[in-house]
Amino acid sequence: MIKRRQKYLAALLGVWLLLSACLSGCSRDTSAPVLTLGDVSISENVFHYWACTYKGDFLYRYEDVENTEEFWNGELIDGMSAAEYFDAVILENVQYTLVCMQLFEEYGLVISASEKESIEDLVSDYLTEYADGNRNLLNQALGEYGVNMDLLEQIYIDDAKTTKVYDYLYGENGQTPIDDTQLEEYYQDNYVHFQMIFVNNKYQYQTDSSGNYVTDSDGYYMTEDLDEDTKAQKDAVIEKVQAGLADGEDFNELYETYSELKDYASGYYFSKNTAYNDPIYYDLIQKALGMEEGETATVEGDYGTCIIQKLALDAGAWQNAENEDFFDGFEDAVGDTVFRNFLRERFDDIEIDTDAIAAYSIGTVTPNYTF
Repeated sequence: MIKRRQKYLAALLGVWLLLSACLSGCSRDTSAPVLTLGDVSISENVFHYWACTYKGDFLYRYEDVENTEEFWNGELIDGMSAAEYFDAVILENVQYTLVCMQLFEEYGLVISASEKESIEDLVSDYLTEYADGNRNLLNQALGEYGVNMDLLEQIYIDDAKTTKVYDYLYGENGQTPIDDTQLEEYYQDNYVHFQMIFVNNKYQYQTDSSGNYVTDSDGYYMTEDLDEDTKAQKDAVIEKVQAGLADGEDFNELYETYSELKDYASGYYFSKNTAYNDPIYYDLIQKALGMEEGETATVEGDYGTCIIQKLALDAGAWQNAENEDFFDGFEDAVGDTVFRNFLRERFDDIEIDTDAIAAYSIGTVTPNYTF
């Protein structure tokens, strides 16, 4: 799985300062369009805002993304720097928004008066909470991200158009709702299925003199390395399982005898497109993706050793109640993928001012965590 990992001219800072000064006092967006699709466009100021906002989201969401020159310049994947990778992600997402703006007009959709009022109230709340009612002060803060209050409000309206278009196409009463064929196709293309013999040969819970588990100040159970004898016993179990498999013993029998986890009799289903909370999941997925059905492999993690056997992707597993732990949000993920693929069909028609947007590389803009 990809591990998430400034190199633009300092002279651009002068341009940015002039832009920020203008935005703090101007109510209209006078910057030139940098992405254009038919009659709709994304201006330079708006692109600046989105670059800042996505940067804030990436830094908040991913612990291993660091706001340093070393990180942004460092290679992330296949010779691509982290800045190049995330800049491409930002551009792609802004293009999705632009296509939705066009489709919103084509489909004759509307933002209701109550929805506009909610957006106005949100911006008004920012004015109260962050600027004590002083518009100039709030506009000065927003200028750090290329916008002012009026432009921020319009950005929120345009962003709401994305939801409108999605609901129109794929919502409960949409024109082309997601069907079982699309759900099954996504499942077959993105999931792996395996059973796992798990042995914890890494840690044990700390206990007090009465044998009660000890917790830290946050209420989490504290752990410690296994003592030498216990670790040796656990390692011996792992070796016995591996030897048994090498000698042709049945995986399921070894599972029943030795696995310390038996919560999922039908095995584990993981998606290569899902974000998980521990690196072991990515390691398991990558290992399984390269295996043949029935093949076994060992994957070491911080919490123990997993010996897996790859299983077939049984049709319709996403429908079975016993597998619901692995398919939370599944239909939303499929809908999002179908929607993005549909929007991407119009990307070739978008005119992009690559020189202009290069000024807002993720390594140089200010992360927006608030607006």
